[in-house]
Amino acid sequence: MADEHAATHTEHGAAGHHGSVWPFVIALSGGIGFAGVITYFPLVFVGIVLLIAGLAGWLLEDTRVKFGEVTHPTEPGIFKAISIRKLGMWLFIVSEIFFFSAIIGNSLALRTRAPYWPSPGVDSPLNIPLTALNTFILITSSFTMVQALKGVEKGDVRLFRGAILATLLLGIAFVSIQVYEYNKLFFGEHLTPWKNDIAPQLATFGTTFYMQTGFHGAHVTGGVIGLAYLNYKAWKKDWFTPKSHEGVELIGLYWHFVDIVWIFLFPIVYLI
Repeated sequence: MADEHAATHTEHGAAGHHGSVWPFVIALSGGIGFAGVITYFPLVFVGIVLLIAGLAGWLLEDTRVKFGEVTHPTEPGIFKAISIRKLGMWLFIVSEIFFFSAIIGNSLALRTRAPYWPSPGVDSPLNIPLTALNTFILITSSFTMVQALKGVEKGDVRLFRGAILATLLLGIAFVSIQVYEYNKLFFGEHLTPWKNDIAPQLATFGTTFYMQTGFHGAHVTGGVIGLAYLNYKAWKKDWFTPKSHEGVELIGLYWHFVDIVWIFLFPIVYLI
């Protein structure tokens, strides 16, 4: 009976417990990041670094084991129609919805109390055309991610490899443009996450801007790491097949989520 469960779970992509430390590191990064928002802002960057390191470590830990391979039999429990990994991803996404809702809500509350707030396209230091291009890049990457999943489901290796590579390159482009934007804003426009003597009127605006786009950028960077992992695995023979490709689905879910978050952030931060 246990063997039957194990076989069933292998096909659907479940996995046994492996005692990884990386989920703890990822959770710790969130706690440190929030502590930085409340107490000492540079701690936010420590949280971001830990988040990226945690995601990278978790994926690297899986480089020798397929998504879907079971080393210990597992019982289906009450969730018989979904693997434990996919359930975990959905629960993670739900928690992230609350996370970003809190950040956006807090930023809007600070905006209503700020003595000064720059008007978009008038005296705002933000580059709207450049960010609109970046938004288009991220939305396009969702389309290529869909094509990658379609390719692996149909067993079309060329489509899968081409689409997953395109998604990775688009993700890298998004992060690179955001880094360029941060450099221009920080050193050229003196927009910092804290109050400075050159542009003190932008203190609250800068804090909310970097808090919202920075956390999102960290999530996109984590997604890029996941896409790099998929590209690495895509060139291994028979690693992903039409019957065993849960890794593509999970990272695809995460990638679509960060895209949707940006669709909300772009107008809130840049246009309103």
